[in-house]
Amino acid sequence: MLNNLDYTYNDEDSIIHRINPLLKFIGLFIYILVCLFKYDNVLFILNISLVFMLILLSNISIIKYLKVVWKLKYLIIVLYFMLYHYGLEIIDINIIVFKLIFLILYIVMIIYTTTKEDIGKGLAKGLNIFNIIGINLKKISSFITNIITFIVSYIDTMKEVINSGENKGIMYSHSNILNKIKLVFINLKRVYKDCKNKMRLRKSDMKYKLYDGNIISKYKYRTKLVIFDYAYILLNISLIIYYVLKVR
Repeated sequence: MLNNLDYTYNDEDSIIHRINPLLKFIGLFIYILVCLFKYDNVLFILNISLVFMLILLSNISIIKYLKVVWKLKYLIIVLYFMLYHYGLEIIDINIIVFKLIFLILYIVMIIYTTTKEDIGKGLAKGLNIFNIIGINLKKISSFITNIITFIVSYIDTMKEVINSGENKGIMYSHSNILNKIKLVFINLKRVYKDCKNKMRLRKSDMKYKLYDGNIISKYKYRTKLVIFDYAYILLNISLIIYYVLKVR
């Protein structure tokens, strides 16, 4: 049940789907910022609780989020050993790992609740806020989104290749971790080549031009701030206010 990973936009109707895409990225930035602040038990709980609340309000099955964490289990185990090797206490390791897990869940929540077009527009608008020296940040945001799309396309292509191999008797799902890694590395060149061809076709497809001003969002209220947007950003800012007043 936890093996099939879903990392695409989920067309649901929820409060989180309606939040302005730019505000979602601002909220992500604030989450990362709070993670870097001086540690405080209450601040830590509030920060991850906010992410958990967003996940619940996204109206997407919690199983889909658990699949993401499950896929990263080996990375998490390696991280535990690395941090322990460097002399960190178990409690500190747990805090770091939890912050990382909820960061990943935050990013996945944005992907699940925001279309590619809105992710592109949100990144473009966010970068334009800092465009005080005349740099064409639209191209930079396009580059970032191309990277995101390439990664998603790469994962899709790798999955297609592995499924094709299993149809020919080359088993992946029942292999041990070393054989899985070996199989992935063996197919790197083929997957990269196929993925490049997909990206080339993507450039000629108008629906993937994420920064076209003529793109119309599915939800009209996304481009205009409403009560959900204000509540979302106030919750995030309250974490910084708490830090300034109680922790700093």
